[in-house]
Amino acid sequence: TPTLWSHIAPLVDAAMASMFGSFGNLFASGPKLNYDVDKDFDVRAFGVWRHARARSKDNGDVVSVFTFVGDAQRDAQRLAIARHGVKRLKTLRHPNVLLMLDTMEIENGNEITIHIVTEAVTPLEVHLRDVPHGTQQREEYLTLGLREIATAVAFLSNDCRLVHGGVGMAAVVVTERLDWKLHGFDLCSELDSIGQGIHGDAKLIRGAFLVPDQYKPEEFRRGDWVSIPEGPSWAIDAWGLGCLIQEVFRGEGLRGTDQLREIDCIPQALLKDYQRLLGSQPARRYNPKKLIENAAWSANKLIETITFISTLALKDSIEKERFFGHLPRVLETLAKPPVEKKIMPMLSDALNFNQAPHHAILPMLIAAAEVPKEKYQKIVIPTILKLYESPDKMIRLDLLEHLTRYAEYVADGQVDDPLYERMSTGFTNPDSNVREMTLKGVLQIVPRLSERVLGASLLKHLSKLQIDEDPAIRANTTICLGNIARYLSEATAKRVLLNAFTRALKDAFPPARLAGLMALEHTTQYYEPSEVSGRLLPALSPLMTDAHKDVRERSFVVAELYVESLKRHSVALERGADAAAAHVEAEQKRGHANAAKRAAGMLSWAVTMAANKIGGPDTDHTKVDLQSEALQAKSFSSSAPPPKLYGESPRTSTQNTPATSLAPSPAKAMTDAYEANRRNLQAVAEQVSSFAMDDDDDVDGWGDLDVVDPEEEAARSRLNSRTGASRLSSIPKSTSAASHESDGWGNDDDDLFEDMAAPAPKPVKPQQIGTSVGRPGGLSGARTSATVGHVGIGGVGRPPSGGS
Repeated sequence: TPTLWSHIAPLVDAAMASMFGSFGNLFASGPKLNYDVDKDFDVRAFGVWRHARARSKDNGDVVSVFTFVGDAQRDAQRLAIARHGVKRLKTLRHPNVLLMLDTMEIENGNEITIHIVTEAVTPLEVHLRDVPHGTQQREEYLTLGLREIATAVAFLSNDCRLVHGGVGMAAVVVTERLDWKLHGFDLCSELDSIGQGIHGDAKLIRGAFLVPDQYKPEEFRRGDWVSIPEGPSWAIDAWGLGCLIQEVFRGEGLRGTDQLREIDCIPQALLKDYQRLLGSQPARRYNPKKLIENAAWSANKLIETITFISTLALKDSIEKERFFGHLPRVLETLAKPPVEKKIMPMLSDALNFNQAPHHAILPMLIAAAEVPKEKYQKIVIPTILKLYESPDKMIRLDLLEHLTRYAEYVADGQVDDPLYERMSTGFTNPDSNVREMTLKGVLQIVPRLSERVLGASLLKHLSKLQIDEDPAIRANTTICLGNIARYLSEATAKRVLLNAFTRALKDAFPPARLAGLMALEHTTQYYEPSEVSGRLLPALSPLMTDAHKDVRERSFVVAELYVESLKRHSVALERGADAAAAHVEAEQKRGHANAAKRAAGMLSWAVTMAANKIGGPDTDHTKVDLQSEALQAKSFSSSAPPPKLYGESPRTSTQNTPATSLAPSPAKAMTDAYEANRRNLQAVAEQVSSFAMDDDDDVDGWGDLDVVDPEEEAARSRLNSRTGASRLSSIPKSTSAASHESDGWGNDDDDLFEDMAAPAPKPVKPQQIGTSVGRPGGLSGARTSATVGHVGIGGVGRPPSGGS
């Protein structure tokens, strides 16, 4: 009825309006910029654009956004020029041209907004405010930047026959890696199209009003379009490049053409080229390509370093080795920002793409030494982790040698995996140098390893290394275990340590026995009194008549230490079982506290790769301190000659140059020590290895896996094959409940002094081996040993392996 309709009609109209309004808003929304845009920079951007930093809403990446807003009717010409600039920037690809990531055009009625999203950059004028004035390093850096822009202009002019038309400070931006890049291609036109004048479509003609007069050469200012194609393609942009040079060394934009005559700020090496760029006759203006080739202008360490790294693919191995040998010292002379922001990422990329040799690892770490942790973890750590997958032995040795430089920057979630997982492959490497360096390197990350990795993986590797064919590795394995003891759980430490250290006491290599004694001396808190009296002291007694003085003396010290402990326990027992238990607990707490205090220097390597020769009197050997400045120094010591340019021939003059040569790296020193004493070391290795470990070594807890590891069995076979004995020792398969441990140690308490006949030693020359002293027959495990000289915390050398 009419009355009813009069009531519901307003409701229907409102509903229809709401529905169609919603559809209208839906279709009118259009695309939106998916970035949070900051405020614009406070300097003039090129042409019609505004420049601001922005952050992606998706992944948080920082970018730059160039924006133009105009009316479709009133700003039609500017709009066409802006669209032309977008098209040119999208199609041009060059290392020194700004990289476009995305573009978007939004229409809102007559208002049109164009966004260009690029890599994160800073306007050159803003960037120069942060560059210190009045230093040689500033001039070197500015020269590098100008060279990059000249390269981009030469590419446009000579290779593409394009005219940029607006080269100047406003058209240059700087990336996070300090790369100078050219942008602002709104007026970029083909040279031939300019000759058509106003009848053609050259944007250089239609947008000439956007370029201030001081950036225009005379023919451009007059509008003599016909004569421009008759001159060289670089004539207009060469003038702009001259203006840019004046602005860069002045530190501010040009306000008038008269300022181009002020040459006080222009470096003398660049002055003639600067004047040629600003020649009044277009045909005589300097080609930017020749500016790049000016050797006198670009002869500085920064340009040479970056140029060499960028062309590594064209260099041979000798050039690379020489370059990276000098690079650590050269980096000290360069400004910190280019080193950290430019050279360090370039070295990282070169290593990632397998273009740089292992020598580049140390320069990269030196360059990154003071970068923020976030940036270090973003650039350096991924490269390091990737290099651990390389099969190159020298890369692995360099990574392990310099582990202290980057270990702290590895995120906690990456220590177990992938860092340790990839590093642990070195434990089974056929080269003994890699195995030993892995053994030493793992100590740097042990405090951050999880208990699962310590118990299930690391201890298993150490159990294999203590029967390694290389005696030095066997000794250092004991030292490593002594150092990581405080990071093991209480139950694991009590089950593993005594078994491991008592095995070391029966090793044929004197430093290994000494390492076992030292480890027992510094881990008293883990052993119950019953274990001390029943297992530890009986294992010590044979060493009191050892052929080596250091071993004998240390065994008496350790024995007295534990005997005194047992005396105190005996006194406590007189007061009852509870008092004795309390006494043991107090002793263990005191031992843990003392261990924490001396953790930094508790145990050092008993056998080092850089030690002196084995053999001869004790006084022939000096202790080697691995923490000394000589071994921890950079590739260039303070006494090294000053760096020289990479194009120069080696210096022959000794003026101002110390007589000493460059300090070798620790790895090089170690290798030289091996080669110099190879024959003597090999003879001693054969002698000390002729005394194979007794069969009962396996029942002291190191080899009681219920499945025999083939690698461990092979290692034991190789070791005992060198003895000349008629039989090979084997690894018993324990059936006890304790045999299910996965770390390679158990808690078997079988007799450590099972009678066995000593294998006959190989005959050796007297001049190679010292005295041979037989152990008294009443003590089991008798062995004959050579005098190996002084064995201290500094250590003695070890024989080279076949893989070194």
